[in-house]
Amino acid sequence: MNKFILAAFITTALLGCNSNDGEDIIVDKVGLDISALTDQQKQDYAQISTDINALVLYVVGTCVDKQEQINADFTTLRCNIADHLTDIAKTEYSAITLVDGKLDITRENNARFIIKTDEDVKFKALTISSETLSYRLSSDNSITVQISGDNEQILTASFRGFYTDGSLSDNGSWTTESIKDQSFIFTDDENTRLIALTNGQAKLIGKDKKSYSWSTDTMGKVVLK
Repeated sequence: MNKFILAAFITTALLGCNSNDGEDIIVDKVGLDISALTDQQKQDYAQISTDINALVLYVVGTCVDKQEQINADFTTLRCNIADHLTDIAKTEYSAITLVDGKLDITRENNARFIIKTDEDVKFKALTISSETLSYRLSSDNSITVQISGDNEQILTASFRGFYTDGSLSDNGSWTTESIKDQSFIFTDDENTRLIALTNGQAKLIGKDKKSYSWSTDTMGKVVLK
């Protein structure tokens, strides 16, 4: 039996299909081999792992804006990425194409939103893989958005997510998470239609609990630590 499938089977049997611990075991045993990555590859994985969150947030913002026109007092919302593929913004430092996925949005109050996935977000990022990649926000994984300011709103975001590259059976999963108290700022340039997560810090965790961290500058470009 393929090692990735075996690990997933053991994890599901012992911990349950909705357990974050299960994902952590998969990553630890058959995850991305960070020690084999070049600095450029680390840069690419970090940039894509950051930018996919920016793209998800853009879609969420579009869904929330439309829903507020219908019901300004909503508390939960299901957002289908496929409904927004034609008008989605772009990221400057990585070429990512969203494919599909459904997002579950919970508004805890007027200034705080939690984003999870009902179905994994599917996307392509040719810099790191020729195949379709998956991004999961379930169990303890999520994106949290906090809105502050009145006239000029500032959106800060923290996240923890689980990624899978289906083309790599042995080294195809990794986790990224923002570092506590170092949340990212979501920026959206209406003139260029470029979006980014800026001025934050995060880390990528792969096989054997190895990890590396990075920050993003004021334009959203990853700077390795």
